[in-house]
Amino acid sequence: MHDSSTLVTVAVCTRDRPAELAVTLDALAREASGQLEVLVVDQSPAEDRALTRRNGVRVIRDDGRGLSRARNLALEATGSDWIAFVDDDCTVAPGFGEALAAQLRVADGADWLSGDVGGGEREDGGLPLVTTFPVAQPAVRQGRWVLPGSIGFGVMFVVRCAAARALGGWDERLGPGVQPFPAADDMDFNHRLLRSGAKAVLTPEVRATHRQWRSPAELVDLSRGYSRAWAGFAAKQARTGHPVTALWLWGWGLVDVLDMAKSAVGRRSRIRLRMTGAKLRGLMEGIAAGMGRRW
Repeated sequence: MHDSSTLVTVAVCTRDRPAELAVTLDALAREASGQLEVLVVDQSPAEDRALTRRNGVRVIRDDGRGLSRARNLALEATGSDWIAFVDDDCTVAPGFGEALAAQLRVADGADWLSGDVGGGEREDGGLPLVTTFPVAQPAVRQGRWVLPGSIGFGVMFVVRCAAARALGGWDERLGPGVQPFPAADDMDFNHRLLRSGAKAVLTPEVRATHRQWRSPAELVDLSRGYSRAWAGFAAKQARTGHPVTALWLWGWGLVDVLDMAKSAVGRRSRIRLRMTGAKLRGLMEGIAAGMGRRW
């Protein structure tokens, strides 16, 4: 473990995206201080020598696969009070380090903090290519019936290490890099955190941008996987003794499908219509796969 005098470890989990990772690390390098260290968990098959030569960056090479696994390795490797996760296609804003340290010092009684994550839309129909999380005003959210996505997403968030360890970390059966549920790792963790009674703080002072790189066509398969994983995460609740929670989460999955359908009709968008079908198919697949496995 690293020196516990470090307030926050910023972990970046990556696999086979060296160009994207370089942009992320360049932005973090400008924010490094005695209160912040940068840790990379690299699951790429080939070693990135440029990464290992970066000053001030600690690297864990992992031959395994899966974002949840990588996050658990980062959590195990840090002695900091807090761990922040920044995706390898996310750019922190200037002043991120100072703002983060300041917010964590006043986050009395909180176990979670997330900031404002912007993105953008394409000019061809305004199709969003990335997940964003706008935070205009400070907020506190707490309670088991708070929707897990309302406290933040995996792209950028901060959690108290003790709280994450008490939950057993991230479920390695969920998340990018694993099948059949290549997402919802963050939603499952958020839900378990909220169910434990933790307090989540949202602040507009900590800012980042989720960079666009996927094409609209790629979003069809991505939408199917996300929806399938959400339904699998909900099925996990049903199979572990929380059927009401499962129905609540499945209901929100259906709302997501209907919202995309409404958007497709309103914008007369074929790609959004394809995404609607993909989301609905994924939802049905996830229910079947999730209810058919032992959690």
